[in-house]
Amino acid sequence: MSEDKKTLTPFNNVGLCFSGGGYRATFYALGIVSYLNNVSYNGKSLLSSVKALSSVSGGTLLAVAYAKAVQADDYDFKSFFRTFYNTFTPKNDKLLENAIAKLEDDTVWKNNPHKKRSLINAFALTYAEMPVFSGDFKHFETKFIKQLEQVCFNATDFSFGLTYRFQNRGYFGNNPLYRNYQKEVNALRNDVKLGDVIASSSCFPVGFEPLVFPDDYFENHDSPAYKNLKGLDRFINGVGIMDGGIADNQGIGSMMLINERMGDGLDLIMVNDVGSYKMQPWQQDTSKIGKSSTVKTVVNKILQYFTIKPLYIIILLIGTLLVVLNSMSLFGPMPYTGLYILGSIIIGFGLLLTVFGLVASVIKTSVLGRLKRIFKKNVPEPLLDDILTFQKLDISLIQRMLTDRLTSAMTMINDVFLKQMRRLNYDLFYSKSSLKHRRITATVYKLNGQETPYSKGKAYNKAIKPHPSKSLQSVALTASETPTTLWWDQTDIAKNRMETLIACGQFTACYELMDYILQLKKDENSGVSDFAELDKLYEALEKDWKAFNKSPLWLVEALK
Repeated sequence: MSEDKKTLTPFNNVGLCFSGGGYRATFYALGIVSYLNNVSYNGKSLLSSVKALSSVSGGTLLAVAYAKAVQADDYDFKSFFRTFYNTFTPKNDKLLENAIAKLEDDTVWKNNPHKKRSLINAFALTYAEMPVFSGDFKHFETKFIKQLEQVCFNATDFSFGLTYRFQNRGYFGNNPLYRNYQKEVNALRNDVKLGDVIASSSCFPVGFEPLVFPDDYFENHDSPAYKNLKGLDRFINGVGIMDGGIADNQGIGSMMLINERMGDGLDLIMVNDVGSYKMQPWQQDTSKIGKSSTVKTVVNKILQYFTIKPLYIIILLIGTLLVVLNSMSLFGPMPYTGLYILGSIIIGFGLLLTVFGLVASVIKTSVLGRLKRIFKKNVPEPLLDDILTFQKLDISLIQRMLTDRLTSAMTMINDVFLKQMRRLNYDLFYSKSSLKHRRITATVYKLNGQETPYSKGKAYNKAIKPHPSKSLQSVALTASETPTTLWWDQTDIAKNRMETLIACGQFTACYELMDYILQLKKDENSGVSDFAELDKLYEALEKDWKAFNKSPLWLVEALK
């Protein structure tokens, strides 16, 4: 698409991005779509102008459910809202409980032999049974899809480290996995269960293991279509699929591709993001180094238990002697039954310990030999002496060294890496001159009243009246502090976080739309020729904004 300036028709074709972030993302996204449904432009709701969705992880729960609901002949947004809301209230939410129950139930895996037994597959089967998520990707077949022209639910592949896109247009998967195998992939794409799509998009690292495509995704491994795909070099060993947030936690890259595919492009891309610039600073382990035992001493003490000890032989001999001497009537005029029983018990105990020691000794020798071979094979020879000197270090020092490495690695994976990816994707998004006046970023923390390390003050638009009220900022703060989980804990329930997240999405969307219109009016080169309808929309937004400042949850109460 050309980078040249074009005439802008606001809100004609809208694209929504829903970020990852567990339930925080899911219900913030529900707030966004519910508010877009609540306001109209040119006689129709803004939500009805949404033609494209791109979602990640927790945002995919809402995106899949909404995209599926729109396809129904009896679709009504308020009914959808109530159904989705009631499914996940803390009282009704059984997602985690049901997934754990499936993981522990042998029958579930006998009935689903195509899936490996894992926590993420337990979640996938649970999603598939929920009415809001049931069905397969055929719901979004291009020639039949209603209202939404393009949907893309994002994951990450572990063969190339690229975004893996479950989408109804363009390639299904990613370019290297699709380009040469289009026919084989397309033969199966519509059979992918929506529950598996959600699980793929939301299986975050460490918490879950990857799903394997196509192995975990199709029940009939004997079908010709499955065998054709599975027999290809790229798929013969399966492709690991995990959380979309690994490569792009906002779904921006996929929406940019959608924008390029849509001819004149989208009139507005709205990125709805519950990710945060904040992170807990890494703290080193400050525990004191004691003078306890060296690594070598501790290991040797442990290994001593895995051998035959003289005590075991002594116990065995005592029991044997007791039985033999009793049979010779050395303890009385005749053998005693009780002594036979006692002797047999001692023999059994001694024999058990001896066999255990013998087996443990063999296993120890085998394991140590294997570890030594692996060690010598993987550690460069010049470093061998340096590595071996670690065995002389105090065990408390080794513990601290391991703790610092583990905690810093987790911080890198879950914070540093994701935040760098977030910055890169936003740099891409805001560097495109063709998207000027065609983009909004609505963050969950925008209105929480907290100053950020990156700007002085709270950076509110002074032209928007009234200033965010204390009650509105309090709701936004509660919402923005919600943990990244797929369940509600007691703190979430006590703070009513489900409803505060929905409300935060609603009033943040209202605020950002007002700010967007003000920016269009401010720039005479915005490409908008007629502001009459925009002024009407602004008046409606302003009315709602005042209501939100008085009662932040008023729209949630009206919809639920």
